[in-house]
Amino acid sequence: MRGPRAAQARDRGLAQPRGPALGISVITHLRGTLLSKSPTHAVVDVGGVGYGLAISLITFDQLPPASEAVHLSTYLYVREDRMELFGFADEEEREVFELLIGVSGIGPYSALTVLSGMTLRDLQEAILQERVNELTAIKGIGRKTAERLVLDLKDKVRLSAPATGEAALETHAGASEEAAKALMTLGYAAPAARQAVRKSVEKHTHRPERTTANQTGP
Repeated sequence: MRGPRAAQARDRGLAQPRGPALGISVITHLRGTLLSKSPTHAVVDVGGVGYGLAISLITFDQLPPASEAVHLSTYLYVREDRMELFGFADEEEREVFELLIGVSGIGPYSALTVLSGMTLRDLQEAILQERVNELTAIKGIGRKTAERLVLDLKDKVRLSAPATGEAALETHAGASEEAAKALMTLGYAAPAARQAVRKSVEKHTHRPERTTANQTGP
């Protein structure tokens, strides 16, 4: 691509595709030893080579302590001046990342910010249910970008299976949403409100059964 559009792309620091798309499937995962980690970055040693990866808070929360074995899905993003490697706790997070960077105005670091703004399932629900206001609560995501996320991804995003302990919540979805909305009116952020409701439901749904010792008599 030549002319003004190419110049604008260079100014934004984006590579011009040459053959394959910007995401190159050269490095799809890394298995090695975690050398260091922070909420935004991790270094993994693979056979004596240290790979630096940009990560989201979702991935950071699932990383083991430093010096332990780790396995991360990866995405190689190529720009004109450099290549950047992004790491993910699992393939599902990487898939959502790829969907996000396919939206106009969302670069790879903006995509990580979105992934760090709420749980993966909450993000999927917000897009599927067109909860634009929740998406605008994520730092750096304005209303137009949030609306674009919903418009572009509503038919592409699939809802994750509930995490362990969340299956029972599906039967209480309506009541849980109403309870979450009540907390939001009290000033709770939407993700925090829904998390509080989920924990409450789990606590009361999965109570251990009481047993009485020496139940031998009638």
